[in-house]
Amino acid sequence: MNEIKFTGVETIDNDQPQFSCAAKIEFQGTKQNLTAAGQVTYKGALTPKLVSISPRFGPVTGGTDVTFSGSGFSAVLADNSITIDGIDCPVKSATEVAVTCTTGKRPGLRNSTLVFKVANKGNTALQQKVFRYVSYWSDDTTWGGEFAPMEMESVYVPTGLNLFVDVDWTPMLNTLIVEGSLIFAPEADPNHQRTFDAHIIFVRNGKMEVGTEEFPYTSKITITMHSDLLDPYLPIYGNKVIGCRFCELDMHGPERIPTWTMMEKTAEKGENKITLKQEVDW
Repeated sequence: MNEIKFTGVETIDNDQPQFSCAAKIEFQGTKQNLTAAGQVTYKGALTPKLVSISPRFGPVTGGTDVTFSGSGFSAVLADNSITIDGIDCPVKSATEVAVTCTTGKRPGLRNSTLVFKVANKGNTALQQKVFRYVSYWSDDTTWGGEFAPMEMESVYVPTGLNLFVDVDWTPMLNTLIVEGSLIFAPEADPNHQRTFDAHIIFVRNGKMEVGTEEFPYTSKITITMHSDLLDPYLPIYGNKVIGCRFCELDMHGPERIPTWTMMEKTAEKGENKITLKQEVDW
């Protein structure tokens, strides 16, 4: 035997702090149940873990200082390596719980990816967190140096483009085809009002975010879909619609407690008041 190749990924449902398993050895394309000397042990305590990213978004022109917070990092700058969308993000400060890097310029269209390596520890557990390079609706360069979309124009968001809606209102748009990401982020002022009007939003293999469970939309937004019976429609989905086909659609506002209650007494036909229980036994 002059060559051993280790390949493959196995997902294990296990919440223990460590897990051991035997390596599987393959000879000339044929899997053999051979036991290697000893076992491989995965230890959670040895794995760098990402808890948060701040900020979550930044312009494609780069220059954004991004702080990654978590545990198991290295206080030595050179020990931490971060690439976002395949572009190096040079580390400018580091501790064992927080690492800050400055984003570079991202040309073209690329899917959002994050690789965070720590010397002698391997890849950081990202826990589905990622920094997104975004193109701002208000920026002329997003539209090729031309004007932003006008009344009854359509918009196409291709794969690899994260379109960040940072304007307070838009004209009535015709159709938005989203294969990348369409992102609405809240303002610091909880009373800030944003409106967005269109006939059809169709998210196909893409993402539409109006607040997430972890980062809810905490200011005010009104998204209005317009059409009438005789307007053109998308087969299956119709018109005056937000269509989602193999997509990710996130809409989260501030948590409301309780989210439901019970009636104290029956509301009879013709009554104009209902009486609700003050407390519900959860």
